[in-house]
Amino acid sequence: MKTRRTVAVYVDGFALYKALLQRQYPQYKWLDLEALARRLFPHRDVVQVKYFTAPLKPMTNDPGVGQRQQVYWRALATTNVDIITGTFSFVKQWLPVHPEVLDPDGRVVTALVKRPEEKGTDVALASHLIFDAVDGVADSFAIVTNDSDLVPPLTMLAKRGHSLALISVAGSAYNKAFDGIGLDTVRQIRRGTLHSSQFSPVLRDAEGRTIRKPPTWT
Repeated sequence: MKTRRTVAVYVDGFALYKALLQRQYPQYKWLDLEALARRLFPHRDVVQVKYFTAPLKPMTNDPGVGQRQQVYWRALATTNVDIITGTFSFVKQWLPVHPEVLDPDGRVVTALVKRPEEKGTDVALASHLIFDAVDGVADSFAIVTNDSDLVPPLTMLAKRGHSLALISVAGSAYNKAFDGIGLDTVRQIRRGTLHSSQFSPVLRDAEGRTIRKPPTWT
């Protein structure tokens, strides 16, 4: 009997959230990543799903963001998804105001901005991908992202004969830096796939504790 090919899936959590779940499809935040991977690759055995993210900090306009994230992580823990975390912090930086304004001396007016910054997840994703490819954990490797920082490791793996797929979080408008690097395919995440890959509103963890979908995620 012919053996089915295998695939390992690597999810850039912030890219997925910002591109698809934050504003475009906010009703699908309660996303079962293992189910999503299986729907994206129905003819392959999904042997591994790794989710790269960072713990969020409460914000003035959204103090419950970290708590909702922890609930979601508990839901993911009921599956075989591995959660690999980086760090998240706020960075103060002087940036030009928009629209651009000049002061009386002709200099661009700037404002001190406190912006969120995530560190370490792209490096962690690239590292796990390379080591897993070298170890041969699957026949093929799929990356859910739109971050062109991942082009160099993907290019190196493609040149060494590894089968790679980009799962675009930006539809057909994915970063074209991924073109011509040796990917086998570029796939898109459709709305119907997101809809079909949702957790049940109420889950139970391994210890029998209840996990409920955050009420604002409707």
